[in-house]
Amino acid sequence: MDLNDLKIDPEFEEKIPPLTEDEFSLLEQNIVADGEVLDPLIIWNNTILDGHNRYRILQKHPEIPFRTYPKDFSDKYEAIAWICNNQLGRRNLTPEQRRYLIGKRYEAEKASHGGHYTERDAETGQFTVSLSGEDLRLPERTSEKIAAETNTSRSFVENAERFAKGVDAAEAVVPGIRTEILSGSLKAKRDDVAAIARAAPEDRAELAEQLRQPRAKPEKTEEPEEIDEEDFEEQESEVYDTPVRIPKTREILALAESMNHSEGQAIGTVEDMIYEMNSAMQDMIFRWNFCKEAYAGPVRSRDGKRQIKDLATEGIEYLKEIRKGALWKDEPVCDQ
Repeated sequence: MDLNDLKIDPEFEEKIPPLTEDEFSLLEQNIVADGEVLDPLIIWNNTILDGHNRYRILQKHPEIPFRTYPKDFSDKYEAIAWICNNQLGRRNLTPEQRRYLIGKRYEAEKASHGGHYTERDAETGQFTVSLSGEDLRLPERTSEKIAAETNTSRSFVENAERFAKGVDAAEAVVPGIRTEILSGSLKAKRDDVAAIARAAPEDRAELAEQLRQPRAKPEKTEEPEEIDEEDFEEQESEVYDTPVRIPKTREILALAESMNHSEGQAIGTVEDMIYEMNSAMQDMIFRWNFCKEAYAGPVRSRDGKRQIKDLATEGIEYLKEIRKGALWKDEPVCDQ
């Protein structure tokens, strides 16, 4: 294939973490010294999926031979998902780059399985997914699949998509800030990044610029006093004799173990942990409110009310244990 037949799609290229000047220079030196490009350029319909840096080096040294390896995809979103997954195999990714790639992969896979790309989407760079019937659970199944393959969790994948949308929204109004965020040179709270995509278009530039403002260090506070169990009790007018079911934790403990480094240190920071927990709580609130509207009849039925209160009691019992410090004690929260 002739070098001039190859194309670069900016939407594909922006998913690939850029090399530093030194890394690019070293790659160029190695290619020139070898006298050929050892790794083939991965392409789809003559568009480069992997090998953008090698392609630019070849443009400077067109005499150097190269090979291509074509891939077959049904649409551009399937190609984007492959790019993201391929890049996730790199060892030198920052946590932000990894999170962004997981989010973009999730976004692309949802779009590939039934999304549509509208004019408004073209402006924002975000996909709109239209699902109905039995496909309504598709995003959930997709996030679970990606979580299993990336050794994360479903909530991590869904939060990663929100983070990626925020990064893209910030880049659209402040060009260059995506590289700052993903390289880690700009230390921004992930919630603040995600909020940019949800903001009104006229507010996004200001919010993106605020990411560059130094964050004030929080003042040290004393450890909170132990809270008595009675302080967390909700007074109920009725007593339900249905026993509270304590969820099993074998699967949870196995997942936590699989997410640890070999040295036994958990992956991530306090911010990562709170992000996960907050997402789980917000997801629960959203789903219960959704059920209130979607199942208006069952919610008001006698049996529905009883079972809802049973579930609420189970959740309250669990949170009471958390408030007593169960998460940071040696023994697990649940004993089954």
